Amino acid sequence: MIRKADLLSADLKRIPGLYRRWELPEILKNHRTYRIEKAGTHQDGTTLIAIYADGANPDTASPDDTDPPVALPGTSSSGRG
Repeated sequence: MIRKADLLSADLKRIPGLYRRWELPEILKNHRTYRIEKAGTHQDGTTLIAIYADGANPDTASPDDTDPPVALPGTSSSGRG
């Protein structure tokens, strides 16, 4: 039996490097699929993690981890209504 998690794992590529948990906001982007695994311990005792991500094009991700603003129907993009 093939589980959905097994299928997703096959499509994920390792992001080079090992990271500390407080570095995650700098690395993770919206609308991506990730797998995070324990990858050992730094000499100072900090847990290190390996990150695997889907193959989404990094050029389409917003640099600030948020979606770009979208004008709602019936509104003006200038903010004047």
